[in-house]
Amino acid sequence: MNTTGFIRGLMSKNVSNEDYLKHVTSTVEQQLQEWDPEYKVFVMKLSNYEIIVKKEFQYYQLSLPETELSALQNKSPYSLDKKIWSELVHQGLHLEWGPGNYLEYVFR
Repeated sequence: MNTTGFIRGLMSKNVSNEDYLKHVTSTVEQQLQEWDPEYKVFVMKLSNYEIIVKKEFQYYQLSLPETELSALQNKSPYSLDKKIWSELVHQGLHLEWGPGNYLEYVFR
């Protein structure tokens, strides 16, 4: 999957935290679905934002306080993506490197 750093940079500075989180999790879901269309990403707002990635009977979960979301959004355009992907990998998700620049932007 490909991404444009310039556009992401504009978004990170000009949209609300929640809208930014929705965009990033949608991008994560698109990347996952390139690998396997069974992947789904859900976002819920409880006391923190809860991000759940599901593929069949496998679940990955990340809790993100609103203050951390704001800090990551302000840090750099791909900091939130890196936080999400790093936690998914920590929980056992295998990354598939292939065509596209999205994961390169996330992990550089």
